[in-house]
Amino acid sequence: MNAHAGHDPGGTGTTADAGAAGNNIEYRIAHLQERLAAGELGELGMRVEPRGSAVTVIGTVPTAHCREELLRTVNDELAGLAVHYDIVVAEAAAPDHPEEVA
Repeated sequence: MNAHAGHDPGGTGTTADAGAAGNNIEYRIAHLQERLAAGELGELGMRVEPRGSAVTVIGTVPTAHCREELLRTVNDELAGLAVHYDIVVAEAAAPDHPEEVA
């Protein structure tokens, strides 16, 4: 068997390497989604999508505390990857004063 089979002499990597990297991102996203589903954030319905060599996390959280917990979990699971966040904090606190209608 040739030890250099599939090697790109230009040093840009092999097709197999690129496929493995893509599979690794998909695997890490799947593991993150399992972890989110098993934890307190499971009912939030966060979307985690690969975007080229980066990952985008999209969704709404009820509090800033939940957002911080989400960021910690994502950064832990996807360390070393570029992650973009599109997270909305929708705090549902009661108003502290009446709304004035003109």
